[in-house]
Amino acid sequence: MKARRIFKLPDSFFGQLLLLLTLGFVIFHAVNFAVVCNVQWLYVEQAEKSRAEHLASYWTLFNSMPRAQREAVVARMKDAYESGAIKETLSLSDSAPDWGGGVDPEVSRQLSYIHRIFENAGAQSPAAKVRAIGEVDALIRVHLPSLEFAVELSDGTWLQITTPYDVDDRVLVWTQRAFLIVLALVTLVIVIVLVRRMTRPIDGLSRAVEEFGRHPEVCAPLPEEGVREIRSAAHSFNRMRGLIQGNIAERNRMIAAMTHDLRTPLTKMQLRLERVEPADLREKLQDAVLTMRSIIEQGLQFARSLATQEEMTRIDLRSFVQSLADDYADVGKKVEFVDETPQSKDPLVVSARTLCLKRCLENLISNACTYAGEATLVLKISQGAALVCVCDRGPGIPQECLEHIFEPYYRVEGSRNRSFGGTGLGLAIARNMAILNAAELRVQNLAQGGLMAELKIPLC
Repeated sequence: MKARRIFKLPDSFFGQLLLLLTLGFVIFHAVNFAVVCNVQWLYVEQAEKSRAEHLASYWTLFNSMPRAQREAVVARMKDAYESGAIKETLSLSDSAPDWGGGVDPEVSRQLSYIHRIFENAGAQSPAAKVRAIGEVDALIRVHLPSLEFAVELSDGTWLQITTPYDVDDRVLVWTQRAFLIVLALVTLVIVIVLVRRMTRPIDGLSRAVEEFGRHPEVCAPLPEEGVREIRSAAHSFNRMRGLIQGNIAERNRMIAAMTHDLRTPLTKMQLRLERVEPADLREKLQDAVLTMRSIIEQGLQFARSLATQEEMTRIDLRSFVQSLADDYADVGKKVEFVDETPQSKDPLVVSARTLCLKRCLENLISNACTYAGEATLVLKISQGAALVCVCDRGPGIPQECLEHIFEPYYRVEGSRNRSFGGTGLGLAIARNMAILNAAELRVQNLAQGGLMAELKIPLC
């Protein structure tokens, strides 16, 4: 069994490029941050070791003095502290200080450095206590904490030393980190905008190619913008589009010209057939001429179905479809209108070319009436568009033929065949008329039997 992928890469070029850039930014700053933090830790460790050596030197100095001399030195240092000459205070006591409470990890580490100094010197480490003063619980400390240090001298006297804080560069380091993170985010936003600007023409080219594949006759030219490679691809696409549309237009003009010119000899032939005997032969020949005239007329209509001078207008689609169904009902056709839209009293406004839209729906309704004897027009709203569904209860169309039914002169074998007089251009013309209305036309078989042609028109 194929293993499921835990992480799925973005499917688009923009998404993958953005992911690559984002990962690069994150990895770079993570490594940079780790290196800076490691350097900062080494600095703090060295500062704590230096202070431990400083405190150990006081113990060595005072332990070598007589008691009276110690008190004199402490008094002179007190005077120096009060005058601002030094930043440390010393005092002597006969017993160990009573400092309750827990011990901060940094203070405990400071005490371990002091013990290590004596051990490295080959001397026995004296009894000692240490506690921090101020900023022990700060998230980002601006300096090493002030310490009160108490150590027992050889005669049982306790020397207490209060050291000031040691300023370090942690605030500077964290400020620089914050600045670089903000700078990285700003840079990433700029990169996203630039990458999006670079990849947007690719999306446009993809949509244009897809649209050209579906409707090459009316596909608009692609803007030639973006980087040089994208501009070149867009220019090549526009050249291809122009050539193909030129060939299609030439084909349509040729069909229109041929069908137009053929109507005159057909008319003459039809008039001369009036003198043909016997009557049954004349009727057969006239039927053949009528069939040829129908094919020619349909070909002419197809050639003209992709070009129109009609302007787009705003219409009430609900009233438009209702009147179309009524027109068919008035001439005896079984055509029913079903409105499934909400707020049926309000106009359902769309922008359309009225004659083209009418011709499109008439072809669909005529097909349904021809092959099924009836038609039902259903009006719906879905995802910001109006849906006009022409449904019948006929034999339907084989599934493998559905993708070909909009091709010119394509006829489905079986129940939908030339016995009904079809030329294979009705749905092709309906599709062209739908394109002129910026609408989409699709056909599908119904589960309960029959066929549904769905025309999707954007709402205004």
